Amino acid sequence: MSKYWKFVKDSETIKERVLGRDHYWHFNADMTNQADTYMVKVVMPVGGMHNFHRHPEMNEILYILKGTAEQWVENERQILKAGDSVYIDPNVVHGTFNIGDEDLEFLAILAPSFGWETGTIDEYQNLPYSEYRKDL
Repeated sequence: MSKYWKFVKDSETIKERVLGRDHYWHFNADMTNQADTYMVKVVMPVGGMHNFHRHPEMNEILYILKGTAEQWVENERQILKAGDSVYIDPNVVHGTFNIGDEDLEFLAILAPSFGWETGTIDEYQNLPYSEYRKDL
């Protein structure tokens, strides 16, 4: 079995804009066909969100770099700040909301890479998630 590694400098990340959030990809299928894990730095503006959703075949780790997140996993709500993290199994509904007064920056690490094919399923219009944050 051959060995593989890849360094990615900040200036080499692939930037994309998704629903008002800036995504800076460090590792994904477009960057390497070897990676089984994706990692993206997300910059979410004040009031921004990634509303309730799930990844049917991918687990996810979120690690807060800066700012304040209101993080939901199923029916549990936590406030996360720099240095805090959460692990989320596949098919578990979750949502991230920037409730601070500055950009929220976090790393999202997702695996396995084949799970990307089934994508992200929005759940924010379904009960009980549509009832959790009626202020949106």
